[in-house]
Amino acid sequence: MLCFNKTVTYATDHNNLAEIEPKLVPYLKEFDFFSIHDLTEPTRQWVQESGIQNGLLTVQALHTTCVVALNELDEPCLLGDLNGFLRDLIPHHKPYLHNSKIRTKNLCADDKKCDRNADAHMKSFLFGAASQTVIVTAGQPVYGRWQKLCLIDFDGPRDRSVAVQIIGE
Repeated sequence: MLCFNKTVTYATDHNNLAEIEPKLVPYLKEFDFFSIHDLTEPTRQWVQESGIQNGLLTVQALHTTCVVALNELDEPCLLGDLNGFLRDLIPHHKPYLHNSKIRTKNLCADDKKCDRNADAHMKSFLFGAASQTVIVTAGQPVYGRWQKLCLIDFDGPRDRSVAVQIIGE
């Protein structure tokens, strides 16, 4: 049994939906933060780098306000719909206790965003996917026709890291 480990960091410096599809600009709001990074091609490189032919690839977000998702990315309007759905369901400006003065744990004096990111935590809870596991067969990750593996950050701009582990033979 072989095991390959790697940590990779991505800059999620802005909402990148407008870059993915400029037609989405009118549908984005001031406090939308939805930065998405396609990990599909990097996973192919990591599997090749690992030398593992058959096994499992796991990618785990190392943060509580982002998720790893396996879904369709080539249709950007779907991402715009997801952003709008999350905005409507979990608005940024709401009197969340996490953002209030009664909060006493996990305070972040060195991070101005830390005390106003309850909505990002709620979105991550809703997804419930800090990690995804993909089967590796014949030295390639196995994806369905429309599936892409991605990192979605709900609380940037920040640097976001994922831990990668590939096990197998």
